[in-house]
Amino acid sequence: MRTRNSHIIVAHVIVCLAMLVISACSTTRTVPAGDRLYTGSSIKWENDSTSKKKSSKPKDYSTLNDGLNKKIRPNTNRKFLGMPFKLWLYNLGKEPKGKGLNYLLRKKWGEAPVLLSQVKSDYTSKVLQGYLVDNGYFEAAVSSQVKNIGKKKAEIKYTVAPHHRYTIKSVTYLTDSSAIGRTVNKSRPGSVLIEGKPYSLDMIKAERERIHADLKEQGYYYFTPDYLLVQVDSTNNGTVDLFVKIKDNTPMLALRPYRMHDITLYPDYSLENDSASTMGTPLFYKGNYIVDSAKRFKPIVFERSVFLRPDSLYRLSSHNITLQRLINLGTFKFVKGQFRPIRDTSQHNIVGGSPNVTVIRDTASRPRKDSAARRDALQSVTYRSMVNNRVALDSGWLDAKFYLTPYKRRSLQAELRGTSKSNGFIGSQVKLTAKNRNWLHSANLLEISLSGGMEWQTGNRSAGGSNSYAVGAEVAVTVPRFLTPIKGINIRTPYVPRTRISAGYELYSRANLYNLNAYTLQLQYMWQRTAFLSHTFAPIAVTYVLPTKTTAAYDSILKNDPSQRAAIEKQFIMGGNYTITYNNQSANRIHSFYLSGNLDVSGNLAGLLIKKGDSTKNILKNPFAQYERLTLEARHYWALGKGKQWINRLILGYGLPYGNSSTLPFVKQFFTGGSSSIRSFRARTLGPGSYHNPRVDSSALLANEAGDIKLEFNSEVRIHVASVFNVAAFVDAGNIWLQKQVPDKPGSQFKFDTFYKEIAVGAGVGVRIDASIVVVRFDMAMPLRIPYLPENERWVINKINFGDPEWRKKNLILNIAIGYPF
Repeated sequence: MRTRNSHIIVAHVIVCLAMLVISACSTTRTVPAGDRLYTGSSIKWENDSTSKKKSSKPKDYSTLNDGLNKKIRPNTNRKFLGMPFKLWLYNLGKEPKGKGLNYLLRKKWGEAPVLLSQVKSDYTSKVLQGYLVDNGYFEAAVSSQVKNIGKKKAEIKYTVAPHHRYTIKSVTYLTDSSAIGRTVNKSRPGSVLIEGKPYSLDMIKAERERIHADLKEQGYYYFTPDYLLVQVDSTNNGTVDLFVKIKDNTPMLALRPYRMHDITLYPDYSLENDSASTMGTPLFYKGNYIVDSAKRFKPIVFERSVFLRPDSLYRLSSHNITLQRLINLGTFKFVKGQFRPIRDTSQHNIVGGSPNVTVIRDTASRPRKDSAARRDALQSVTYRSMVNNRVALDSGWLDAKFYLTPYKRRSLQAELRGTSKSNGFIGSQVKLTAKNRNWLHSANLLEISLSGGMEWQTGNRSAGGSNSYAVGAEVAVTVPRFLTPIKGINIRTPYVPRTRISAGYELYSRANLYNLNAYTLQLQYMWQRTAFLSHTFAPIAVTYVLPTKTTAAYDSILKNDPSQRAAIEKQFIMGGNYTITYNNQSANRIHSFYLSGNLDVSGNLAGLLIKKGDSTKNILKNPFAQYERLTLEARHYWALGKGKQWINRLILGYGLPYGNSSTLPFVKQFFTGGSSSIRSFRARTLGPGSYHNPRVDSSALLANEAGDIKLEFNSEVRIHVASVFNVAAFVDAGNIWLQKQVPDKPGSQFKFDTFYKEIAVGAGVGVRIDASIVVVRFDMAMPLRIPYLPENERWVINKINFGDPEWRKKNLILNIAIGYPF
């Protein structure tokens, strides 16, 4: 009896909770009487009755329709997965009388209903009509209608009657024979106003910006797009005639081209010390004046950063490149440029001044002492009067001043990293870096780094391995120019070319196995041609690997797998490398691309100069590696919608060992598997080819499978769920191979007629916590195709069994990592 009563009580509780949820989920519960909940709007394009076409939708209908929808106000209540949770939370609460749960529900977590009474449909119709007119539909009409939904909801239906779309019949430039008129006329071939194209207000704005940019390149510093007028004649039976002209009231200041006079830099400027930082004895160095009383910077710092030249025309590109070069030096946190017109070129106003003083730009109407100024003021102050009076303007002069606020010279940076690998290892690393941003007073960046880390095994001991630690040190100097025997190389781009020289040492120790010492020396040249294209060229890259303290335990591992010896082989790696990268990723792009290519060569020059010994060519009694290695990577980022992205990546790697080397050096070989590769296989356990060492599944062997050739493809869909949470689904495929057949590893050699049969395939899902400054990633993957199984049994989709603990233990791989895989 008690049991029956308890069931009844539970049933009543469930019913009450359900009724509470239903009442909260009623989106119209707080809608006032006589009003309705606004659920959104729709746009219907009405066919043109005068058109013979079945549909009046233009070719760019999708773009126009998106533009119309963006103009509609107000927005509806926000939704997540199609459900208005914030509105539900608001409906759960009552009008708060103070702080508490009702305050949180109504003021913090919830969102008040958007009401029909808040919608101004007539005003919105005019806004939509204006948007269509701006895109060539001069006769467009937009009407609105309220459509009731049930008792308490409503939507707005906008009907668009676009009618005929006007196209451009002709474009005429109304210019004269003055210098600025001739400059505008010469720019016509680059016009974005094309005959036969639909009329667009955005294109007219773009044309004004284009002409403005051309004039800025010819010295017209004070000219702005507002001084250009595009007149439209729409009386031509559905077409328009466009007339481009300079406005009659354009001031004289904007009509004169300017040349540069004095260019002054204040490299120790600060707001706290405004006046003192602009005082001192000016130093004239290669066309620039430098006022640096504290002697913080050598003049050579600015030689290749300032592209404005005295007695040359002002050019906007030179102005922009100068500003960006000064910022990209990495030494200054603020850079401000100021330009002022001058009349008397015999005087030099170098010392003193402030960038915060307002500059009076329209000085043409103010009387001056010189005759040219009086002529400008009395005869001609606007474009129209200049044309009527036939005044030929000479060039004016500009003084340029750049106020530079430096960073603190020295800083100390600490980095802490954590790692978790699919083979059961976790670890941490700390790195301390001391920086001097102005070493030798030349804007050189000196970096001294010390690092240390440990890695230990907490689970999955079947993957093998041992605890390890690593310590390292590096000294690097980055110079903001090219250091080459050929002096004066200076690429005309906004990006500072750099030379980086570095030397480092690292000790890597595996407990009870071996110590590995690595010494590195590298010379790099880094530069960018555009915002998307970068280059890195290292003509000198030397690595010396020296193993020490190998143990008997490691010797026993070598007996089972002799190829492990390559992991700690003593040798020189002497050569160079070149990397080119194209990356146009942007949040606003639908399609973005990342392309990278790397060519790495070693031992070519040494191989020509050094004679062969008993079996190898040696340096200091140590063999050096000889190889060529090419790596190509391509990624495509496709924005499928708000918060949705599809990414595909392809990696091709090819290494060719020769001479001294039968395989690539271990540190240059290709690996696969793990958290950023084929995630359904543990790191370094896949391949090469169809080879699989069964001892890799026991603790008797280290997982270090590597190859000379790599092929990998990854496809991943990412979806933003809520707040910082994202989910993903992915498919990975690929493998590695060796150039030559190794007797101990049957099936490891790459062959064109069989390699496709040895492709591993895996799939999985993941959760990502993206907190902007750090991304924590959890990916669960399982194999779909295992290349080391018998050829007719490699697809294992039909063997998936989530209910079997043994299957889960062997096939479900959890990858925990920091950052996205690609």
